Amino acid sequence: MSELPSQLVLETDPITFEVVRGGLCAICEEMKSVMTRAAFSPLLSLSADLSCALLDQQGDVVAQGNDIPVHLGAMPFSAKAILARFPIYSWQKGDAVLSNDPYSGGSHLPDMTILSPIFDATGVLGFAASRVHWPDVGGAAPGSSAVTDDIVKEGLRIPPVRILRGGELDPGVTTLLFANVRVPDDRMGDFRAQIACNQRGVDRVHELIARHGGETIRRILAETQSYSQTMIEYALGTIPDGVYRATHHLDGDGYIEDPGNGPLNLTVSISKTHSSIHCDFSGTGAQARGPVNAPLSVTASACYYLVLSLAGGDIPPNSGAYRPINIVAPPGTLVNPVHPAPVVSGNTEVSNRLIDLMLDALAPAMGHRAIAGSYGTAGVFALGGVHPLHGRPFVHVETLGGGMGASQQGDGLDGHRTHMGNTMNLPIEASEIACPIKIERYELIDNSGGDGQYAGGRGVRRVLRAEVDNLSFSLLFERALHPAHGVMGGEAGECAAFRIKRSDRTIEVLSSKTAAGMLDEGDVLWIETAGGGGWGTR
Repeated sequence: MSELPSQLVLETDPITFEVVRGGLCAICEEMKSVMTRAAFSPLLSLSADLSCALLDQQGDVVAQGNDIPVHLGAMPFSAKAILARFPIYSWQKGDAVLSNDPYSGGSHLPDMTILSPIFDATGVLGFAASRVHWPDVGGAAPGSSAVTDDIVKEGLRIPPVRILRGGELDPGVTTLLFANVRVPDDRMGDFRAQIACNQRGVDRVHELIARHGGETIRRILAETQSYSQTMIEYALGTIPDGVYRATHHLDGDGYIEDPGNGPLNLTVSISKTHSSIHCDFSGTGAQARGPVNAPLSVTASACYYLVLSLAGGDIPPNSGAYRPINIVAPPGTLVNPVHPAPVVSGNTEVSNRLIDLMLDALAPAMGHRAIAGSYGTAGVFALGGVHPLHGRPFVHVETLGGGMGASQQGDGLDGHRTHMGNTMNLPIEASEIACPIKIERYELIDNSGGDGQYAGGRGVRRVLRAEVDNLSFSLLFERALHPAHGVMGGEAGECAAFRIKRSDRTIEVLSSKTAAGMLDEGDVLWIETAGGGGWGTR
């Protein structure tokens, strides 16, 4: 436990406080373990594209696992929307509520959030929560990663709905849900694993309540947020006061490309004053026709992650740490779209590009602590079709790493899921089992990181050959047009690149947003992710 600032006073004795706080975090990690062990999909069981948290009765995060930042920062937005629909007095033991609605606090449709109540002797104490990336939730393309102009075309949109009543699944809800997704048997397996994950969290918190009493646990849920708030305010004091600005451009939205003077601009003005920070995205481009629109919850997640990362140390990430962060995101823009704007890659691409945008803006304030730009994407790649071995449909989703920006600590990480991602590597054997493909190359791209005293991390190259006809694919990537910036004189990284070598040897160059692409037997798809920016000069 780090030394507490003098202005923070705990009613709970420090030993009990730290034991319970650590126990809450351990529960979140155990929830994740249950999910990865029980899930059907490699995206969950191997890549761990999921997040777990414990919330107080207001829906604020009090503890979380070492999971996906874009999930976790958005969790309170979903929880509060759920509680607005289902007030605290309406919950019973064994209930659970599901939602994936980006316009009710969600991130994008494949991210399913479930809340399960935790009771003590006096009523609802808090909630176990999980956000899990389902490989498919319907929509125009396998993997629900289509380039569309309307969220209705992206898949099944679920406002808060009760799925468990007193421990019993609502058969009407589940029938409706799984009639609208691809490979429903696998999705049902993932769904049940997520319910079990939440139940483990409920059970473990009940054990803490039995050991310490509900009153003590409730008090610590509040104190741990106050602790984080005080620590983050203290850390913000190390950043010079001032106003810092930057503008970056997205590659495109799947319908248009933006070489740097078009409408897909991300603009931020960061005002740092004493122990608070104000992120104003006024001037950002209007919401796009294509799916590069980031819901407010995603934009907020990026801001939360950035400030916590810059603060460093062992500040517990929870809603208390978010209190000194103020966000202005004008409605109808790329960072706060209004219905019915599509959003699937706002979550995966824009969230990561926002981190680089804000790091670039703050570089003058950070000096030698500045961090170069990274590969700017979650690297989502989806395949779908009919598997020849069993004649059943399949959906397979991967996230590919790339180069992280360099810093004064050294070279950027190679082939890493940077910033808002944090998923794990998916072995090629898992991909070849799941899909009728052969992975011909999976390697780091030499010299793809920007040069400097410390080089940017290297991007990755993944080359696959289709072994059947009519294999559908989607790509949601970034930095094919705009490389990761260097800092302190470091050079930019290499751009991403995507192409198909057809069986007749013709070459097709693809954009970073490609949906409903088609591969036939013998076609080879090349994916090369971007390198990170360099730091300093040689």
